Amino acid sequence: MRILAISGSLRATSSTGAVLETALETLDRSTWTVTYGEIGALPHFNQDLDGEDAIPHAAMAALRSAVAEADALLFVSPEYAHGVPGTLKNAIDWLVSTGELGGKPTAVITASPHPAGSEFAYAQLR
Repeated sequence: MRILAISGSLRATSSTGAVLETALETLDRSTWTVTYGEIGALPHFNQDLDGEDAIPHAAMAALRSAVAEADALLFVSPEYAHGVPGTLKNAIDWLVSTGELGGKPTAVITASPHPAGSEFAYAQLR
């Protein structure tokens, strides 16, 4: 089984990345293969760049391919300004425009040091 892990934080040493790695440590690696979805180089979502005659941006094509090859997805995200960080929202916009996410088992983990947790980001991702 192949799982694609996508972090909503681009920081190399983010707490979100630590949560993601901790979650992945619970997987039986003899059963699961993990790859990471890269979202930092995606262009801003623009349907003109995604039309029938458009040449896909390399980062977008790579992410879509990784999602298509995955058996399941794991999104881990911080909450930023009462929602999902823009880079993760942008990635999701690119993915839903062509349907790669359809029917994929997906897990969502959100993390925040705020006393209310990350309820807004979680609600948006669900």
